Amino acid sequence: MHRRGLLAAIAASSAVAVAGCAGAGGENGNYEFDAEPATVPSPAASEAGYDGEEPESFTVEQEFDVAGVNAQLSATTWITRYENADNGSALSVASTPDASVGGQSVNPLVRADDAELIRRLLEQVDQRGIGGNDTEIETSDIEERGSETRTVLDKEVEIAIFETTVNAEVNAGNGQSGEVEDVPVYLYVGTVQHDEDVIALIGVHPAAVDASDSLLSLMGQVEH
Repeated sequence: MHRRGLLAAIAASSAVAVAGCAGAGGENGNYEFDAEPATVPSPAASEAGYDGEEPESFTVEQEFDVAGVNAQLSATTWITRYENADNGSALSVASTPDASVGGQSVNPLVRADDAELIRRLLEQVDQRGIGGNDTEIETSDIEERGSETRTVLDKEVEIAIFETTVNAEVNAGNGQSGEVEDVPVYLYVGTVQHDEDVIALIGVHPAAVDASDSLLSLMGQVEH
């Protein structure tokens, strides 16, 4: 699997992890919520060299306890992905409902710190086979490399920066397989609450290239 394809798989994994988030609010023990999509304006993405996809929705149903009573939850999350084929960088912008049930937040993004969120995103890849059939992706230790502050949706947001290496075993399903080891990457993670949703920003690029400015710039232009 080429480095570009691997990085795209990591960015795409945000769809899985964020899709598992939940909002709340309903009657008779049933809670249904739908986030509003968050996107980067097409001209801004194109000017920066990124190709964007249309927002995709994911509806997740799960059970949880509210004051000892079993409740049913249905939450719709939106994810929009952008990729720069020239340098292998990618950005995912996710919007998931943010609410509480019985005074308890049911949105994992609200409770997770940045390092935990990164690990969740990467762990989720194995569950959906993103990046190819039977793909397995795991990382070594994630190390903090500072942060940058950007204005996102009129709020000051701290974008945490991490460095890690990524390993992948790929079975393309056509009799061909490959292995990539110790690919160094930088990860950029930020979240911001806006209206009734939580917006998660996840950027990634190979350590061998410098796509920091373009990723951070696109994050600052997100609309919701």
